[in-house]
Amino acid sequence: MKKLYCLLVVLFTLSAISSTSLTLAQEPLSGTLTISVEAWMVEKYNMPELEARFEADHPDVDVVVITHEGLGASYLNIFLEWAQSGQSSADLYFGGLVSQIAPAIIDDQLIPWDDMLTDEIAPDKWISAFLDSAYVDGAEGTNYPTLPGLGETMNFQYNVGLFEQAGISAVPTTYEEIQAAACSLANLEVNGQKITGLEMEYGLNFAPDAWMAAVIAAEGTYLTPEGQINWDSPAGKQWIEFQKSIVDAGCGSTTTFTDNNGARNALKAGQAGMINASNSRSNEGTNALCPEQGQVPCPSGELIQMFSYPGDGGSMAFSHQIYIPRVSANVDLARAFVREQLLSEYAQTWTAINFGKMPTIWANYDALPENPNFAQVRTELEGPAMGQWQFRDGQFLRQAYVDELQLYLTDNESLDEMIANLNATMQEADLTLPADRVLSQ
Repeated sequence: MKKLYCLLVVLFTLSAISSTSLTLAQEPLSGTLTISVEAWMVEKYNMPELEARFEADHPDVDVVVITHEGLGASYLNIFLEWAQSGQSSADLYFGGLVSQIAPAIIDDQLIPWDDMLTDEIAPDKWISAFLDSAYVDGAEGTNYPTLPGLGETMNFQYNVGLFEQAGISAVPTTYEEIQAAACSLANLEVNGQKITGLEMEYGLNFAPDAWMAAVIAAEGTYLTPEGQINWDSPAGKQWIEFQKSIVDAGCGSTTTFTDNNGARNALKAGQAGMINASNSRSNEGTNALCPEQGQVPCPSGELIQMFSYPGDGGSMAFSHQIYIPRVSANVDLARAFVREQLLSEYAQTWTAINFGKMPTIWANYDALPENPNFAQVRTELEGPAMGQWQFRDGQFLRQAYVDELQLYLTDNESLDEMIANLNATMQEADLTLPADRVLSQ
């Protein structure tokens, strides 16, 4: 027994020495890390500060931030570059919706994150409304090819002061009440100019998500039992007709046909009483309208607040993804930057306070200051939630919806024609899902 005890002591000691040796032998990080982010993220995720912090912690590392376009056109070219050249312009990518990143997941072009999801970023630490969309069925260790770096929900945002001026005393809870509020707001003038009552999303940035959000709220899902997009959804048709009724009544415009930021900009300028977009527009609008210019968060309170879509089926939650191509030249640097910076409390709370882009990890969300909009989004995230479609041709289907919606809103086709065209387009599309991928051997 004594010999066995001595043997165990020796083995334990050798193990400890070995572990210590590995720790001592670990080389400090060095080299150049190139990160490609969607262009708007440079400002809204405070990339210069994160770059400086990482370089201060790792003096032998040089971080280079480059940008790519964010509405989807660039993604297929990025994935093609990896496949054809065996190289990538960047070691780490941040930005892109699951519907845009799906082709890279399906073709197994990304390095999984599974082995890094431990301790404070273990799967149970994440906000499931965001992380669930990143999960992909498959062999153990391959389930997280991407991670959600920042999250948003879809809802309505309104100017509190303009609501008061229009005599609207209660937040609308039905589409009839929303329309009545929109038309009351449209009668107001700000600086001698009539404002827009309700500016909605008709462009590629948010129009498909607005449709998904309306259907989820009413029916719980926008997919058929077979997993296809349910363009014949009664709630979906009601939503499309509701949008047209606002435009036809002169209570809303179609600025977002050509300007993806038209609704946001009108809200920030005090020229729209209400918009329908992602929750982030509330914080952006409040900070822009704050009387104490330059103070964030605005000490005057939340000048722009929000409310959810009518219905109790759930919320639409989506996120911009973080991912590393298999052909990345500096995987260790990329992983370290993600863990230390992109997912840090500082980064995720800074972007929420300044721009309303929400943390994707609960500990970071819990570190946010009290704010009615943060509380509203928490309610949406804690309830039933659903993400975007993830088909290989997901981006193609988003564009098809926008094209058909704009034809309908301008009286160039009927609602029935619009739905028939969308169904026909879906039959032509590649509906392969990330779970259908063939993993590399």
